[in-house]
Amino acid sequence: MKPDDALEALLRPPVELWSTMTVWGVALVAIVAPWALMMPPWMGWVLAAIAGYFGWVRCKQALHILKYQHGMKYYPVTRMAPHEIPVEPGQFYLGHGFEWSQQHTQRKHEASRPDAERFVKPQAREKALRQLGTRLSAWSQEAAVAATSDQAPPSKFISIRMGVAGLTAQMVQWDHWLNPLKAYDDLGGSPLLHGVGALEERPITMRQASRTGHMIVLGTTRVGKSRLLEVLATQDIHAGHVVIVIDPKGDADLMMRLYAEAHRAGRGNQFYLFHLGYPDISARYNGIGNFSRITEVAARATNALPSSGNSAAFKEFSWRFTNLVAQAQVALGRVPTYESLLADVTGIDPLFMDYAHMVFRQKAAEGQYTDYQDRLGHLEGLIEKKKYPVSRALSDRDPPLVAMISLIKELRVPDKVLTGLAAAVSYERSFYEKIIASLGPFLEKLTSGAVGKLISPDYFDPHDKRPIFDWMSVIRQGGIVYCGLDALTDSVVSSAVGNSMLADLVSVGGKLYKTGLDPHHPTGKIVLPTICCHFDEVNEIAGPEFVPMVNKLGGSGFRITAYTQSMFDIEAKVGDKAKAGQILDNFNHLVMLRVRSVNTANLLAEQVPQVDVVHITPSTGVSDSAADGSGVDFTSRNVDIVTSTKVPMIQPADILSLPQGQAFALLEGNRRFKLRIPLPRKDADPFVPESIRQVALDMKARYRTSEQWARETDWLGNQPIGLAGGGVIDTALALRDQIQDEQEDSDGDDSLATRTEPREMDFNSSANATGVLE
Repeated sequence: MKPDDALEALLRPPVELWSTMTVWGVALVAIVAPWALMMPPWMGWVLAAIAGYFGWVRCKQALHILKYQHGMKYYPVTRMAPHEIPVEPGQFYLGHGFEWSQQHTQRKHEASRPDAERFVKPQAREKALRQLGTRLSAWSQEAAVAATSDQAPPSKFISIRMGVAGLTAQMVQWDHWLNPLKAYDDLGGSPLLHGVGALEERPITMRQASRTGHMIVLGTTRVGKSRLLEVLATQDIHAGHVVIVIDPKGDADLMMRLYAEAHRAGRGNQFYLFHLGYPDISARYNGIGNFSRITEVAARATNALPSSGNSAAFKEFSWRFTNLVAQAQVALGRVPTYESLLADVTGIDPLFMDYAHMVFRQKAAEGQYTDYQDRLGHLEGLIEKKKYPVSRALSDRDPPLVAMISLIKELRVPDKVLTGLAAAVSYERSFYEKIIASLGPFLEKLTSGAVGKLISPDYFDPHDKRPIFDWMSVIRQGGIVYCGLDALTDSVVSSAVGNSMLADLVSVGGKLYKTGLDPHHPTGKIVLPTICCHFDEVNEIAGPEFVPMVNKLGGSGFRITAYTQSMFDIEAKVGDKAKAGQILDNFNHLVMLRVRSVNTANLLAEQVPQVDVVHITPSTGVSDSAADGSGVDFTSRNVDIVTSTKVPMIQPADILSLPQGQAFALLEGNRRFKLRIPLPRKDADPFVPESIRQVALDMKARYRTSEQWARETDWLGNQPIGLAGGGVIDTALALRDQIQDEQEDSDGDDSLATRTEPREMDFNSSANATGVLE
């Protein structure tokens, strides 16, 4: 091996094998025929031991060279079942890999030389052996199928053939780098990017405490973002954290994976499924029903409206009328929903009358306008008799409505909402409809069909068994929520719902930051939960509310991991390059899989330093001279000139050449890592449902009926949130959950199943981690 101050020479023939065979041959002769070496037997054994040890050292060096060159040619693949993902206290597993340094940049530079091609690319002999292995594997499978078919008569020949086929399959599938017949997956890209450090590979983790700085994952389609999301979300589920996954595509495989992991962790009763593509089994969610300030309702309802050019004015008008309607609804004790907003914005007259009567009743109770009913009746009579001047815009309105508007103007009632509603009602109907022309169709899209019942739930429908969840109750419960927005079917609805969810989370985060989970904690401490948010295709749902989410919610216990294809996706969504840069700058950790844009790759490449790469230039020269009697007729020299050049440690072309499932990462203060994401095992997983139908049946069995709310105890009071578990994921956690499900099914009426009294839980103990809701 090389001394510490010498250059590496890993791309060369393994010449150590020659000395290995030589000294081992000497050792064999020394044992078998010591007389041939003119030494006694005991000395032959001593020589054999010394030569054997020297040969072992040289053989180890040769194998190191061969293994390194093998890693430069082929893709390493690790398959891992969910319960095999390492979960260590305080650590967060990202994949297998190594920390990238100057040494790896040097190796990559050496591998790009033309004379190194035969060491970093499979040669014809190796390709032929791999193809032979593929044919042998196919033959063994065909032989096994033919032998087990009903038409194959039992015979000794068949048994021998099955045995040979089994041995052949084991030989071909032997998972070792020395196996010349093993076929490797073609993952695209360049395998040498991971091969330069494959011998130093280890599990790469980051500190859980550093996750509050948030992480963004960039990568083009089908390169492993969803698989990384599964790996990361699985750890959060088994660690006992609150987990929120928003998936605009509505990937059914991801949904079933989270469903399976929730049950594997014994948290099946804490799992909420919200999916716009499967409304029959989805829970319900009102994105505008929970707020800290009433103006949030209008902002969430109109955020998805176009705001460029002339549309900006119409969006502002829509916001104003929506805000008036929302304030009036809340004052009347109603819960705002998209459906109620649509009804009251497009038909504002009934809401105005209800709110006006409520205001006058309140004023009358305070001793003001006590005769308003008499004055209202008097005005109404004059209007009916056409003895009171009425504006042209109100000429086709009902007399009670016109009388109420006139009375409000006459009395100058000091209520901004009332005067605002009166002004809106006073507009000419055709003019008012033009002002809200963009708002009405948009709200109709959100409230049409079965999807409308999901995002505009009827709180008083006793026949709808689907639960209605809100973020604060999910957080207090320690829940797991999967939100599939079905963007491929209707991108407008999915974007609006996603925006409202993020805005709602920001509002909840503000409450947690100020008061924590328990504003009345006896010690006065602010107890914060651990909330792990995974936003796939974040560009689909990112809006103005996403900026405060990534730069402020870390202090509320939120750990956000966002996934997208390109930095341009975010820029196109928010419509401002500066604002897109503001969003990206608030992510402390960056994981970048293969991307297709050099500008996106530069987001990582420009953050790494430049390092010195060494070049060796051989120089040979000969010079002769006339005979001068000195006896020297010519001189020669052989020189290796060593020079160094500054190059970026990671170049954009490296990122564009990444194989599928591999990534570069900048973690915890710009520490550079090369990652390889483990693939899922192909073995059948008993916790993964066979189909969406099975998920539907189970979710329907678990849903509680809305008319049973009075019988449910207060389980929101003392549940400890965010207690991290330790060790490898324990699949035994789900046993009690399965037994519990069987007991519930045997009790008779599932529709009347209610929650039991809460109890303190310790997610560090697998005996107690059976879920909050039983």
